[in-house]
Amino acid sequence: MDTSAAPQPYGSARDLPSVQEMEKQMAAFKLMRFLLPKAEREHLLELEEEYRRITDAVDSFYAILGPRNWVFHGDLNLSKIERVIETEDSSEAERRLIDYYREAGCIEASVRRLCRFEGMRPRRGLLNKALTDYNEGRYYSTVLVLLAVMDGFVNDFEKESRKGLHTRPAEDMVAWDSVAGHHLGLSHAHRSFLKGFYKTDESEVVELYRNGIMHGVLVNFDNEMVSTKAWNRLFAVADWAEARTKQAAPVEAEPSLRETFAKIRSVQEENRRLSEWQPHEHDVSPDGGSSSEVAGVCGDFLERWQKRQWGLLGGHFLTFGSGKPSVGEQARVAKDLYSPHELGAYTLLKVRHVAAAVAQVDVMLVVDGVSRQVSLRWVRTGEEGQTASEWVEGTWKLAPYGPSVFLA
Repeated sequence: MDTSAAPQPYGSARDLPSVQEMEKQMAAFKLMRFLLPKAEREHLLELEEEYRRITDAVDSFYAILGPRNWVFHGDLNLSKIERVIETEDSSEAERRLIDYYREAGCIEASVRRLCRFEGMRPRRGLLNKALTDYNEGRYYSTVLVLLAVMDGFVNDFEKESRKGLHTRPAEDMVAWDSVAGHHLGLSHAHRSFLKGFYKTDESEVVELYRNGIMHGVLVNFDNEMVSTKAWNRLFAVADWAEARTKQAAPVEAEPSLRETFAKIRSVQEENRRLSEWQPHEHDVSPDGGSSSEVAGVCGDFLERWQKRQWGLLGGHFLTFGSGKPSVGEQARVAKDLYSPHELGAYTLLKVRHVAAAVAQVDVMLVVDGVSRQVSLRWVRTGEEGQTASEWVEGTWKLAPYGPSVFLA
């Protein structure tokens, strides 16, 4: 990447290039608003209000939490973050932010999205272990693992330079056209990441001091604050990587104003439905007549296992990476994993929709002559492998798909 074009930190969310372009487009819409249908004029007002809401939330977040080295990243839920920053007390806001990250499925959803990066896929196992340790209070382990993941990911991200996160200066961590590029964002927090420590200190650490922690001189970092900041930093680094990719990409033809307007309305509608979504569950009828889509997919998975139809069984696995695996590859993986286990009988009991694109199906299995009740986790994905909410077109896939996960 051309370092001469390195972005500078943004003074406000309104300084981002995409936001400034949005302002220009809205100004253009206003000039022609009397030529627009009434419904689109109303949407224009809603769009402007939503735009102000987003930029105000980002700037308020940084005013309160930026000095404490928290970074606003793209996976944060806007409505919940607005509740976090309703207070002017930075300590209270920090507590609320940690509580937000601790909500069931919050970090897990962001970890799943990290697999969009090739360099994160080999590290998915470490991330899962770090999440387990975090949930079970082994904060020291979470911190050490996530620091290693961040260093390795950044090292692999730009193979021509091979520079880990710990070797990059703060000015190299400005995320172009990203909320993480705020002047109190990632580059600001990175200064504490690099701060040098040269003698053993037993006082409690509340910052992600990578240098002191990894060199073993800061020994009291086993707490919820530092481990949550490690997750926050990981997701901010992912935004930085996405911004680097976007900045280096060839310039595409700009969409028309009407296309942009339609896309924004689509995003607004998706956000509205996500904010209104609530967890729900239902029993599976014995005859299967009222079963949901995911119950039908789960039933097919179990039938293929019972009949030892490995290619069809492997088709239910959620896989990552470029290109769809062949039926032969799916069959080999499924056979390796499932052929040692004999499925004698199964009964679907309940479907629990725990997120807009995630469902748990409780089933009773008789495996290798032993009866046990287990829960199978299904994720709904779209054509490109992205998560797909219940109301859009998608396919339910088993994740994780190894039998050791639910038979242990």
